[in-house]
Amino acid sequence: MPTRPTSSRCQSQLSGTEGFTLIEALASIGLLSVVILGTAIGADRATRYTEYSRTATTAMTLVHDEIEQLQAKGSTEPEFTVGNHADPNNPITSLGTANGTYTRTWTVTADTPMTGLKTVALQVTWSLNGQTQTIQEVIVK
Repeated sequence: MPTRPTSSRCQSQLSGTEGFTLIEALASIGLLSVVILGTAIGADRATRYTEYSRTATTAMTLVHDEIEQLQAKGSTEPEFTVGNHADPNNPITSLGTANGTYTRTWTVTADTPMTGLKTVALQVTWSLNGQTQTIQEVIVK
């Protein structure tokens, strides 16, 4: 008949396989902390990039709206006098109405790129996260 192991022998065999050591638990917590921190940083950056994309798209729309307005006018209109011009509603909203966060301006240069033509550089600026952002388009009329 086989003999049963003594209780001290059972304890020594089980002590190495039962539970986690303190070092294993700390290493697991440390690894989990790094993963969670990386995820949080990634989520923050994704939110910032999404906000920039939204505001940049709005700014580009405001530039194109003004381009359409200027293209519909003759080159002798007051908006085409040489110099700097600003939207009378500045600062404007995403709909182009007053009291917004965007500033729309344009600069007209005569005889560029050739005599008889005018170059119009339109830009929209806004502030995002404490930094000034600018989108610019150039047309020739």
